[in-house]
Amino acid sequence: MSRVLGALLAGPGLLYRGAVALRNALYDSGRLRAHRLPCAVVSVGNLSVGGTGKTPLASHLAGLLRDAGYRVGVLSRGYRRIGGGSSLLVSDGAALLADAPSAGDEPYLIARDNPSVPVAVGADRIEAARLLLAHHAAEVLVLDDGYQHRRLARDLDLLLLDGRDPWGNGKMLPLGPLREPLPAMRRADAIILTRSDGRAPRGLEEALGRHNPGAALFHCRLEPGTFVRLDGESVAARSLQGFAAYAFSGIARPERFEDDLRSLGVRLAGARRFRDHHRYSRRDLGDLAREARKRGAEVMVTTEKDLVRIAAAPEGAPPLYALTLRVRFADGPDLAGFILDRLRARRAPAARVVG
Repeated sequence: MSRVLGALLAGPGLLYRGAVALRNALYDSGRLRAHRLPCAVVSVGNLSVGGTGKTPLASHLAGLLRDAGYRVGVLSRGYRRIGGGSSLLVSDGAALLADAPSAGDEPYLIARDNPSVPVAVGADRIEAARLLLAHHAAEVLVLDDGYQHRRLARDLDLLLLDGRDPWGNGKMLPLGPLREPLPAMRRADAIILTRSDGRAPRGLEEALGRHNPGAALFHCRLEPGTFVRLDGESVAARSLQGFAAYAFSGIARPERFEDDLRSLGVRLAGARRFRDHHRYSRRDLGDLAREARKRGAEVMVTTEKDLVRIAAAPEGAPPLYALTLRVRFADGPDLAGFILDRLRARRAPAARVVG
């Protein structure tokens, strides 16, 4: 970032930091009260903007709780979805009720990959919760991207941090990637390091010692899973080894997607990056196909989040695939056991939802 741009953003940065500090102080003091639902709430979130693996972890957690015998639901904001002003039931736990543009790509993926788990989206998570609970007697709700959503009381706060780059330059928006300052880590019941090699970076260990020494610490990796096509056909991750691919994506950290492809032996003939949650037009896809052919690409590859925003591949384009990610926890402390023990100990009593 240039000095001139940094100077221009300094004022908005101070205003944002002040607003965050005031809001947190009001909740910490009890002047603003969190709304309690008639079920337990587990929040999955982060301190920074995008790229820590919230969606795979939220989906993994929903499946974990379901398999443990809980009636589970998922709440999400549905960022940049069409008609995002009102709450929407994406899935009732029996069938998908909305497409990806209406639901948002991340909630749609969670609902699709957990067909027995109802999912609701809405900017007002209290209203979305009411909608979901009216259709499903959930015992636990997973709050996707909920660390800063303090309006909704939770029984367990799981904070995700990138194991390689926990907070970028350490500055808050718009000068850096942080949504909140580092002391906000004190609210977390557990820290989950994603893209971790099993060790906490030294700077993170020092920060945890200052701000939340009692937090449980878990390590996981987000690994390439399989490649999938628009028709849903899946092929093994190594199937494209040696192929020349044209990669494109509209995600927070596209360089990680491209690195994952290289790790699988895919040769990048070219790559194009769009803004996070980009909606692909027919013109976009036509331009991508022409560029792929020009670069001699044998296949086109995108992310699973991007694929659900694509209705059809352009005519004459190389075959289109999406790379999926899977969550893999390192040997060590048992996250599932930790969550289930805490839910049993801290299960929220039945209560009326406060409007």
